[in-house]
Amino acid sequence: MATLITGGSGFIGLALAERLIADGETVFLFDLSAPAYGMLARPELAGATLITGDVTSADDVDGALNEAGIDRVIHTAAMTPNEQRERDAARQIVDVNIGGTVNLLECVALRPAIKRVTVLSSVAVYGFSQPAASGLFEEELSPPAPAALYGITKLASEQAALRIAQLHKLDVRVVRLGPAFGPWELQTAVRDALSPHHQIIALARAGREVALPRTMAGDWIYSRDAARGIAAVSQADTLNHRIYHVSGGIISNLVEWCVIVAQHFPDFIWKLAASQDDGNIIYRLPKDRAPLSIARLAGDTGCCPQFDLDAAARDYLGWLSLTGEPV
Repeated sequence: MATLITGGSGFIGLALAERLIADGETVFLFDLSAPAYGMLARPELAGATLITGDVTSADDVDGALNEAGIDRVIHTAAMTPNEQRERDAARQIVDVNIGGTVNLLECVALRPAIKRVTVLSSVAVYGFSQPAASGLFEEELSPPAPAALYGITKLASEQAALRIAQLHKLDVRVVRLGPAFGPWELQTAVRDALSPHHQIIALARAGREVALPRTMAGDWIYSRDAARGIAAVSQADTLNHRIYHVSGGIISNLVEWCVIVAQHFPDFIWKLAASQDDGNIIYRLPKDRAPLSIARLAGDTGCCPQFDLDAAARDYLGWLSLTGEPV
């Protein structure tokens, strides 16, 4: 198989490229520019082909889809704005997150050889709405109620993709991804906030103290597990649903992460701040949200997360030791 990954130089795009290459796929990365810090030269991405272009440009997307043999697309290109960028660049966020998705699907509709498009969405579509009776957000039972422009545009983009798929008889699947951290997470022009896990390790490596604004419990998913889940949806021969959750499956928090990080950095100091305003770890959510149910994903693909926090820390620190990313 040959897969085009839009947003291929971004966090999840690169994690997916690593996964698909390991699975023996041919991978094309479509993005505005090459990955930061020379990441494309890493051995895990050997064989990946970079195609530069803008997802909002029909000509650029057409050119990328013309690469020989592409039969699947995973659409990860998006802007993940903070509140300030929402104020400053609302139109650009809408153009990329919604317009880019529509542009891609319209181009795909002209190519019957493309077997499936997997559109990456987010837990942000639920905002802080009430979960199902299970205490989880469930695909069929939990109505979306996005609270910020990112979630609003991701919900609109997935709905537009599914409608265009219906009109043109395309195989389009949506993956709503939970909060992720791990390898390939890099500061970019369209990613304003790095995960708390990344921030904590960066401070630990720099010998600086961490003050947690709160425990930040959530169904955090390691990026290599996230990539496995998204790839499973892209690759499955038969799927029973249009929308799938990919997330950690269990609740963990940043206190647990700090305890584990301290085992690797003996001089690392951390604490819970006296108030949220006194913390030095930035996270956009003012409060914790309910976790995602991943029962549908497990039932249809057999895919479940493999990394607990201890294993994730060991793997992540090993990966970081080999990168050229600055602290």
